[in-house]
Amino acid sequence: MRLPFSTAPFFKKFWPLVLVIVLLLAVGVWYRFWGPGEFNSKSFKAYNTVVASLLELKRNPDNFEAAMRAGVGYFNLSNLIKAEEYYLKAIAIDPTSTLPWNNLGNTYRELLRYEEAEAAYKKSIELDPTSATSYLNLIDLYSRWDVENYDRRPKIPKLLEQALETTNRDIRILRVSMDYYDSIGKPAEAEKYRAEIKFRETEDEHPPQKT
Repeated sequence: MRLPFSTAPFFKKFWPLVLVIVLLLAVGVWYRFWGPGEFNSKSFKAYNTVVASLLELKRNPDNFEAAMRAGVGYFNLSNLIKAEEYYLKAIAIDPTSTLPWNNLGNTYRELLRYEEAEAAYKKSIELDPTSATSYLNLIDLYSRWDVENYDRRPKIPKLLEQALETTNRDIRILRVSMDYYDSIGKPAEAEKYRAEIKFRETEDEHPPQKT
C-alpha cells in the first residue's frame, strides 16, 4: 500500500542533519557504556565544548580561547594527554598568559608528573605574581609530594610568605596558612592568621563609613 506522501524529499534535503544526529547518539551511547567515564550533564557539556573548540581551531589554528576551551574540555573528560596537548598549544599561541601554565600544572599533577607540575605552576607565578590561584595549587602540590622523592613540604612556609606578600594578603592564602600551621602543630602561629581572617571578614561585613 502506497502512502499518500513520500519521505524521500525530506531525507534528500536533510540527510546531513540526520547523519549528524545519529552520529552524536552513537558517540553518546559509546561514551556512556564503554567510554572513560559516566555520561552525565557535566561530561556531555565538556564533550560539546571540545567539539566546538576543535571546529573553531580548524578554522583558526591560532585561536587562544579555543585552545584553552579544548584543554578544559578534555581535562573534564579525564583525557589528560589531550588536555596537555591543547594547553601546550595555548602556550605556544600566547606564552605570556598565566592561565594555560596553571592549567597545565593541574594536568601534570593529575598525571602524577609532579616535577613538571611544579615547573608549570612556578612559570604561572612568574608571569603573574599577584594571582593567588597558582600559589594555592603549588602549595597543594607540595603537600601531596612523596616524602621519599625529595620532600617539598619544607618549602611551604617560605612559599606562603611570598604568596601573602605578592597577593596583598589574599584571604585564601591566609586560610591556607592557618590550616598549614594547625596541621603541623603550631597553634600560636595559626591563631595569628585566624585573627587576621576574622578581622578581614568583619571589615567586609561592616566597612567604614565614608565622611
